[in-house]
Amino acid sequence: MLKLSVLGSTGSVGSQTLDVLRMYKYKVSTKLLGASKPSEKLKDQVLEFKPEYVYIEKFDGREFYGSKVINGDSIEKLLEVESDLFINAVSGISGIKSTYLLLKAGKKLATANKESIVCLGEILKDELKRVVPIDSEHSAIYQIISSEKGNPINRIVLTASGGPFLYWKKEELEDVSVDEALNHPKWSMGKKITVDSATLLNKGLEVIEAHYLFGFEYDKIDVVVHPESIIHGMVEFADGTFIANMSHPDMRIPISYAIFGGREKLEIKPLNLVELGSLSFYRPDFEKFPLLKLAIECGKRGSIYPVVLTVADEIAVDKFLSGNIKFTQIHSFIEDVVSSVNFPEPKDLLDLFQLIEEIYHKFRH
Repeated sequence: MLKLSVLGSTGSVGSQTLDVLRMYKYKVSTKLLGASKPSEKLKDQVLEFKPEYVYIEKFDGREFYGSKVINGDSIEKLLEVESDLFINAVSGISGIKSTYLLLKAGKKLATANKESIVCLGEILKDELKRVVPIDSEHSAIYQIISSEKGNPINRIVLTASGGPFLYWKKEELEDVSVDEALNHPKWSMGKKITVDSATLLNKGLEVIEAHYLFGFEYDKIDVVVHPESIIHGMVEFADGTFIANMSHPDMRIPISYAIFGGREKLEIKPLNLVELGSLSFYRPDFEKFPLLKLAIECGKRGSIYPVVLTVADEIAVDKFLSGNIKFTQIHSFIEDVVSSVNFPEPKDLLDLFQLIEEIYHKFRH
């Protein structure tokens, strides 16, 4: 029986991971569930799955409804959990430390936490190549490459839905509300990643993530806008042929693949090509969505730029959700932070967190 641990179990990806585990209880035992704080949702999950451990970042107790507690001050104890696979479904930069510890210890990791990949890219270049991605786009590329080992690749293509403002005029974005930004047309996700999808910054982070996960240079990674979100990723091979990964949008597909390494039966809406009729593709509008361009530029620069971009985005999105800046000011805020870069390049985890703290201290208020 596969022993599984899920960090960020109460979030969107974590909850969908548990949906998959419910389907395959006879194949999987849950060793650990994790969340940032105690909640009724976490309580219900613990009572249902009965994990041996619960990781709660902010909690002083020794037990949580029968499970032994690991808290944020003793996060290293995650390494003592006998788990065949750790899933990192934590949102934002909060997922960095666990990613670092697990990879450094040689643990098998599947992750949907793109921020940790982007921020640790220069520190853990070799270790990141062992990560199994859960993002639908990176999972698609991972699946195609895995099935075509040895065949030379020209480029990989990441698809973007275009978010809720694909058909809006640039000037209309000035008056975007929080509710409008959170109304994604295809995916149900957490608030931060949904705003990132609305600005297309999320796709820029995914380009950087693809660079570190798969080892492709940036001129071999393309982005196309694909509003139907049926094709999740494509690979072009040396002979000019493309292989595409296609399905209705459903995170349980890449989650299941990451857990089992194959195509387990899922109760998913079947893809009817005749009903679809056609699929459309567009070039990204860098003028309307300048954060995509900025993110790719930061990736190409390397060094500390991907880290600064990621932290600046986390601050900017929080400011937008709190009503302190407008939607269009997310870009200008992040650009100002990136342009002020004068921090030393981090060499290890301690350096990285010092850099993150400096950026927060300087730009949060």
